[in-house]
Amino acid sequence: MYIDTPVSFIFFLVILSSGNSQTLSEMKQLYIDIFANHQKSLIPNSDFSSPLEVQLQFHLMTITQFREVEETLQIAGGMSAFWTDGEFSWTTSSYGNAEYVIVPQTTVWTPKLVLLNSVGTVKPMGLGNELSVTIDYNGSMAVSFGEVLSSKCSTNIYKFPFDSQTCELEFAAWGVYARDIRLKGVSEPIDLSFFTPNSDWELISNILTSHPSTGYSIFMIELTLKRSPLYYTVIVICPFILFSILNPLVFLLPVEAGERIGLSLTVLLSYTIFLSMVQTSIPAASNPMSLLLIIMVATILLSGIIAVVTIYISSLYYREESAKMNFLLKFIGQKWHRGNKITQVMPLCNDAEKDNMNCKTEICITWKDVCEGLDNIMMVIAYSATVILICAYFITISL
Repeated sequence: MYIDTPVSFIFFLVILSSGNSQTLSEMKQLYIDIFANHQKSLIPNSDFSSPLEVQLQFHLMTITQFREVEETLQIAGGMSAFWTDGEFSWTTSSYGNAEYVIVPQTTVWTPKLVLLNSVGTVKPMGLGNELSVTIDYNGSMAVSFGEVLSSKCSTNIYKFPFDSQTCELEFAAWGVYARDIRLKGVSEPIDLSFFTPNSDWELISNILTSHPSTGYSIFMIELTLKRSPLYYTVIVICPFILFSILNPLVFLLPVEAGERIGLSLTVLLSYTIFLSMVQTSIPAASNPMSLLLIIMVATILLSGIIAVVTIYISSLYYREESAKMNFLLKFIGQKWHRGNKITQVMPLCNDAEKDNMNCKTEICITWKDVCEGLDNIMMVIAYSATVILICAYFITISL
């Protein structure tokens, strides 16, 4: 049976694969003999009572990008497949000691491997490319595919930007059941010889498993990636901490300056801007939610409370001195003022009243004293809440 593939191209590949000891006529005869009764449409299994074993090795070249919002991992890689076809075997001495030949993929059977969790078109790897298959004299076959693969990857951004993501790439022989083909990894199933690191993501581990699923043999690669947090630390976290420290300082500004309310509202708007920056980098709907977002929302609420209290204290500062003051405000003004001397009013007493200790000294608390006391209390509360939120974030992400 003669093959329709152009003979000149086949002979060229055969000559390249042979050593100097073989002659052209010997390689022609080898090609004619091994393809004489070959049927490439059939799975080359010598015993169909058990599946054909196809060994795979994945070559990871680079992590092109990881899109958290789309939950998509894109990598450049290749897959090498190894199996045995008993029809392709010969005695090397009969063909000038030729130990292997290289032929086009279209002339022999090859496994059609597809990425099951692809976000694009599900198609066999290497489809449309001119690939070559290496055939050894003992029937061992080898082919390599190369692709830019995009797979769906569920993200967990709870510890963003100090998070790690685990992504799975699931491969299967499309249209062939596990009873016919069994996919398994070689001794070193993931090859990093050609790997180029990514500046944003670090590959910290890789695991390979193979198992039957819904009737198909699945070859699964699990990649664990760790984010490089420097960019978000400088752009988001450092300004966030800076504004958190700056916010309670509004209570140190004198009310007469008129900048207290403006500063508190400016910090509140700054928090909102930083929250928008973070939201564009993480999935819009995620479970669990990013801890950084939770902390920032809590800090925005705290900043809003500070703005409201600042307005309230400013209104108290300009209140008429004749206005009635309740016991709590008097206590705050007396105990929490900033060390200003409190006016003591000494009523007129005669000598008899002084001797009987009936002459009492009245302490005069002004609205200014009350405002200073409220400023001190709120600054302590605000800084305490800020420290608790920041410490809670860093302790949680370190666990």
